[in-house]
Amino acid sequence: MADRSGKRQEPMALTEELKLINVGLTHHTPHDFFRSQWQSEVKSCVFLVYRWILAVFFGTGLCSFLVIYFIRGTVFIYLTTWGFTLCSLTSISGAIFTSLYHANTELMVNRSSMIKWYWACYWTNLILAHVIAFVYWTVMYYRKPPMDLISRIYDVWIHGLPVVLLNVDHMLVAHPTRVLHMIYPFYFGLGYLLFTYIYYLCGGLSRHGTTYIYRMLDFDNLGLTSITIVFITIFIMGFSIMQYGVYRLRVCIARRLNKLL
Repeated sequence: MADRSGKRQEPMALTEELKLINVGLTHHTPHDFFRSQWQSEVKSCVFLVYRWILAVFFGTGLCSFLVIYFIRGTVFIYLTTWGFTLCSLTSISGAIFTSLYHANTELMVNRSSMIKWYWACYWTNLILAHVIAFVYWTVMYYRKPPMDLISRIYDVWIHGLPVVLLNVDHMLVAHPTRVLHMIYPFYFGLGYLLFTYIYYLCGGLSRHGTTYIYRMLDFDNLGLTSITIVFITIFIMGFSIMQYGVYRLRVCIARRLNKLL
């Protein structure tokens, strides 16, 4: 619903935002998922080209990363790979959906299930990129052995660039943001935790031959694993609140520039 100003893109009051119904993925204006906050016309070729540049950038990164670091399939057991895959798929989906919106607007805005799926993936991707980058650069990076040039490039590509580019993207898109959507990255993390536990029970090994994928998720050390789960949960909540603030900042700037619809 629009607020008293009559602008349909105005955010909800915080008391409304925290209502349980907003865990859902219903938005009154599906057009917002296929446009930029800053475009003046109904459709923007500039935004469409930008969407495809992002899709090609992350898609190319994922394909080349998997080819180089496949290592008997162990690349797929790491959260970084899960996150970078989600990042690539979300970016590619965004480019395809925006293209279809340009080709047939009415068809796209009536695809409510697809829009809900995309919204959940976009938000999960945004928060997961923050968690991966924060944990990697503060805890894991300094324990890694020296890397060659190619490894350094991919290290930044998969652990650093997503969080930077997705923050920029969140300032460009017209998507609404819901604080309670933090539940979606939490579910994603829970799914990964379940995978690591099953992998451990099945006797799976990391590419280094250890029984744990990450030292902080060593199921032979349940105390450390429990602490890790608590902190990751806090990080998900904290980054979700931070990105809600980014959304409110975007709306505030758009309001001042008369870019709210």
